[in-house]
Amino acid sequence: MAARNLWDEIPATVPGAAAQRQLGVARSAFRTQTSSVAWWGSFMLLLVTAFCVMMVFNISAESEWTNAILFIILGGGSFLGAIAVPLAAQFRPVAWCAVFDKGVVYQYGAQQPIAGSWDEITGCQRHATDLVRNGVKISTTYSVYVQMPAGNFMVSGDTPAAEEIGSLIANRWVAAQNRIAEEDATARLAEIAELLETGARVAFGPFTVGLAGLEHGGTVLDWKRISEVELMGSTICVVITGERKPVREPISGVPDSMLFLTLSDALRRTAQQTM
Repeated sequence: MAARNLWDEIPATVPGAAAQRQLGVARSAFRTQTSSVAWWGSFMLLLVTAFCVMMVFNISAESEWTNAILFIILGGGSFLGAIAVPLAAQFRPVAWCAVFDKGVVYQYGAQQPIAGSWDEITGCQRHATDLVRNGVKISTTYSVYVQMPAGNFMVSGDTPAAEEIGSLIANRWVAAQNRIAEEDATARLAEIAELLETGARVAFGPFTVGLAGLEHGGTVLDWKRISEVELMGSTICVVITGERKPVREPISGVPDSMLFLTLSDALRRTAQQTM
C-alpha cells in the first residue's frame, strides 16, 4: 500500500491562497489527526460502565427486573457514549497547514485560509509538552503558535509530522528575521558612516561612537586602545589594552545593541589597520 500523500487531500483553497500571495513552491503539508485520547476515553467509559453494572448486581436488594432495567440504562447509555466520543473526534473540523518557499498557509475547517510570507509573521513560539503518567513519559505534544496580520493560528500534535512542521515554520521564520535584521543593519550602517564622516557622533545609550573613539562616562577611548567590544551573556564589554577591568554595560541599557557592536567592531578594526 502506497504512503498517503497529504497534498492529494489538501483543500484547493490552501494552494490557491498561496498562489494569490505568491508564496512559491510547496514544501510540506500537515493535517491534524483524530486524537487517540478519544479512543482511550471510550475504553475507560466502557470499563466504568462494566464496574457500575457489577456493583448494581452485587449490592441491589431489589428484584431481578430492577437489575435488568439498570443494566439496560447504564449499559446502553455508556455504549452509545463510547461510540459517540470517537465519532465526534473523527468528524471534527480538520486543520491544514502548508509550508511554501516564501510563506505558510493555514486553514481550519471551511474557514478562509490564513496566508502570509515569512517576513509578515510577527511572532512564532514553539512548545513541547510531555504527558507523564506514574513518572513515565507517555507521549510528547509538539505545537507552534504563529502570529501574523492575516490571523493567528496554532498547529499541534503528538506525531513526528507535527514536530517536523513546527520546526520548519520556526526555522524559516528565524531565517527571515535574521535576513531582515541584516538588511536593516547594513542600511543603517551606511547612513551612520556618512554621519561619522562629517564629524558627527552617534549615541547608543551610555556609549557615544565617533571616528576619534568611543566615549563612555565622559572619557573618550581611542579605538586603537580598544582590543575587543563583545557581548558576554547579557552584558556588553569593552576591553581596553593595558586595563584590567573592561567597561561593562547591560545590553538592556544600550539601544540597537547589535548595531552598536557591529559598528564598534568595524571602527576598531579600521583603526588598528592604520597603526
